[in-house]
Amino acid sequence: MARLTDPDILARYKQALADWNIDGVVLKGRAADGLRTTLEGVTEKRFKESLYRYVCQENGEVDRVKEEREPWCKDWEWHYDLRPTINGLRLYVETRLYPESFSSRHEPIIQVVQIKPA
Repeated sequence: MARLTDPDILARYKQALADWNIDGVVLKGRAADGLRTTLEGVTEKRFKESLYRYVCQENGEVDRVKEEREPWCKDWEWHYDLRPTINGLRLYVETRLYPESFSSRHEPIIQVVQIKPA
């Protein structure tokens, strides 16, 4: 795993996180279950705000990982891992940046696909 250092991609990632309170961050698939079981009592809103603070205010590390797992590698070239601490618990949060294409007119969003203890 390698820290995300590409300034353009990092700026898009932060742009999506900055919209955490609107629709810049969404929980997909089993992520909502992961939030509920891992961080009992933490609301989705508070979780999203914590990700924003971790990356944008605390300069938390974002790892860019080549997606090689089936079936996701067919649709995604990369996923992005975060390891914030929330309520004293260090987490592993797997995310995707959508759209990955810079040529898209769509605003970027972060899809949270996994939340578990690190």
